Amino acid sequence: MASQPETTPTQTFIANNPEIPLPPQLAADGSYLTNTVTTTLSGTVAEVRAHFDNNPVTDFTVPTEAIPAIEDIIYLAGDWPEPGALRRVDLANGYSVHEQVIANTEAQFVYQIWNITAPGGRAIDHIKGEFNFDQQGDAVKITWDYNIKPRAFFARPAINTFLEEDFAPFMKAGMTGTVNAYAQR
Repeated sequence: MASQPETTPTQTFIANNPEIPLPPQLAADGSYLTNTVTTTLSGTVAEVRAHFDNNPVTDFTVPTEAIPAIEDIIYLAGDWPEPGALRRVDLANGYSVHEQVIANTEAQFVYQIWNITAPGGRAIDHIKGEFNFDQQGDAVKITWDYNIKPRAFFARPAINTFLEEDFAPFMKAGMTGTVNAYAQR
């Protein structure tokens, strides 16, 4: 007799709360438009990762006209940041997004964002974010990829502009704040 696949906390929560849409399937890497920020910090992956877990980049991001401020984070299912955990991020002006953890190891953290209620979110199917921590001698290279899957091909130019003009500085501010906090630890 075949066993049933294990149900994740996200699936259970959404099944009991149908007002939350199911997360879209992750796409092939070539389907995303991507912005990447990298930095290098001295130390081990374990040290750097612990710092990032305790000082998330979202603590240092600066809202813009196109990117609302984070007002609250509501944990909905699972134990954040374990795979399958789900939360809602409430943004300024009544907007919100849903986030779930896809993978979480010492060297990588992958998350998905969907159900983006801000006006710019209408063109976005979902977002896949990735933090990778790579030991290089006495230092760790941190790479943050922010991958946006457009709802339609014609949305690609507008999303590229958003990534370059709005989200790149937002990501850089978050990474810079986390790096500065690491230097002061």
